[in-house]
Amino acid sequence: MNYYSSPRWSQEITDCALPLTFDQYSLCGFRCLYCFSFFQKAIGGAKDDYLRRRVRPVSVEAVKRIFTEPGSQFWPFIEQRRVMQWGGLADPFCPYEKIHGVGLELLRFFREIDYPISFSTKGTWWLRQPEYRELFQGNHNFHVKVSIITNDEAKAKVVEHGVPTPSRRLRAIEQLAALDIGGITLRLRPFIIGVSTPGYLDLIRDAAAAGADSVSTEFMCLETRSRRAKPRWRHLSQVAGYDVAKMYRTHSPGQAGYLRLNREIKRPFMLAMAELCDELGLKFYVSDAHFKELSHTGCCCGLDEHWNWSRGQFAEALLIAKRKGTVAWSDIEGELGYAEAFTWAGAAGFNTSTSEARSKFHNFTMKDWLRWVWNNPRSGKGPYKYFGGVLIPVEADKHGDLVYEYRGDQALVVPGGVDEGLPT
Repeated sequence: MNYYSSPRWSQEITDCALPLTFDQYSLCGFRCLYCFSFFQKAIGGAKDDYLRRRVRPVSVEAVKRIFTEPGSQFWPFIEQRRVMQWGGLADPFCPYEKIHGVGLELLRFFREIDYPISFSTKGTWWLRQPEYRELFQGNHNFHVKVSIITNDEAKAKVVEHGVPTPSRRLRAIEQLAALDIGGITLRLRPFIIGVSTPGYLDLIRDAAAAGADSVSTEFMCLETRSRRAKPRWRHLSQVAGYDVAKMYRTHSPGQAGYLRLNREIKRPFMLAMAELCDELGLKFYVSDAHFKELSHTGCCCGLDEHWNWSRGQFAEALLIAKRKGTVAWSDIEGELGYAEAFTWAGAAGFNTSTSEARSKFHNFTMKDWLRWVWNNPRSGKGPYKYFGGVLIPVEADKHGDLVYEYRGDQALVVPGGVDEGLPT
């Protein structure tokens, strides 16, 4: 059989606390208009399988070996028992799992070895199946993020084709709370103005009442480079009540490519969510590049400080700087031992983009590459540009690594984005 290759390293490894990410199938059975994996998989050599919905499962035995036998590039991370993200490019409990059951077989294995996992799902059917429930019952090493982006059932039906209703997913939070698992997060992302609004605060209240202990949010980003995306944006615009592509081009620092709304557009929504979560006793987490400093911890997936997630990343550095005033590479590099075990060019599932970049970084370990990004504030993935000027490079330490100062709401705001104010 032509098996699907997973796990992989997250493309967001620079600021991700759960860089080891896993999917048991090559496809997701849900058809959400905003699906970010659509824009990755509907291009290149694999697009035919993806667009024709030819699903491939992982090899169960191969996955078991990765988690029990030394030798793979993942082993140093796994040996430290760092939390894995299950549900990166596909939903672990989508209709394909209902048909094939590969996830159930692996769930039994992960329960047996008691491995810590954070699941991300919109699925609900599995909570009515005893064989799935019993694997979660009382398991404090399993954390679940339930994705709900709107409490408007009519909007959800159009935007999230084939997905259970928002009310059914709120019921899933109640069922998970009754199972006494390691934690439940309302995953209110992607946050879409006109879809998530106006009811997003009521959705948070309902999730808290159902038993969620935290909220994670991120504004939708718009990929404009794919011609296949245009019909999706038209449908989304009809639901949202405005021209989505036009709004993103108007209110993003760039005009084309991967568009991220500017910080000021997001401000009132982020602050309102943070204030409400504080009022309700919920922990608040921001996956978005902007306002990530509002997160309870450096793990935007909703895991608190007691979980064994990776602190060797830029979101953690941001919170260190918020506490101390400044942050240095030495504050996070001690957590990056796992990233010395494989090269950037050979990182499983990692998009190494252009041939020029592959040539430049060919001999870099992943840790070397992360350090290079840290020390290059013009990089879009670096702490300066990515966080929108909240961290400012102020000096180099004795090792030649940049030290960043926390600016918070005093972050430099310039018309064309942070690049215009880049220190020399």
